[in-house]
Amino acid sequence: MKKAFVVDFDGTITVQDVGFSIIKQLASEGWEEIGNLWLSKKIGTAKCGKMQWDLIKHDEEYIKSFVGKFPINKGFREFVEEIKKNSYEMIVASDGYDIYINEILKTNGFEGLKVVCNSAKYDNGWKLSFLNTSEECGFCGNCKKRIVDDLKNRGYKVYYIGDGHSDICASKDADVVFAKSFLKQHYENKELPYHNFDNFFDILEYMKKN
Repeated sequence: MKKAFVVDFDGTITVQDVGFSIIKQLASEGWEEIGNLWLSKKIGTAKCGKMQWDLIKHDEEYIKSFVGKFPINKGFREFVEEIKKNSYEMIVASDGYDIYINEILKTNGFEGLKVVCNSAKYDNGWKLSFLNTSEECGFCGNCKKRIVDDLKNRGYKVYYIGDGHSDICASKDADVVFAKSFLKQHYENKELPYHNFDNFFDILEYMKKN
């Protein structure tokens, strides 16, 4: 069976949650209250994002410079090489924004990867776009579940790698789940099967045995 890997970005490919760090360090007062509304599911990602990014007065160049300090998780380079060597499908799926995701991938030499995420452009203020939302749900800006389901419909065995709130829905439809942080806690609380990982060397170890 064909294999496909759907990989979250913030806190998964990167060690830290870059999107959250941008808001926490660069947005003006009020961002935390907005974030709490999102955590309690009173607002979705699109509304939360627009409200929080309205509080950021820095332009694109400043954001790109700011994110240059965030490291990639250990083993990701080797993981990508293994994906390419075996001609597996791989999609970076994020509920974050292209402005920093593409910059970090480019800085680390990962240009050319398939990335599905939200978009943020600066034009006298931040303009956000959400092109892969779900009409059924509407909570996430980028519906990762649709990405997983499309791959499964095309005959792939889907491996999901993630750590956060936006990974819960999509990972349920995957065949194999690698989880850390909040996603790991969710799977443990629900007593659902998953594989723990800290970095991509853990995933590579699994791939060698299966």
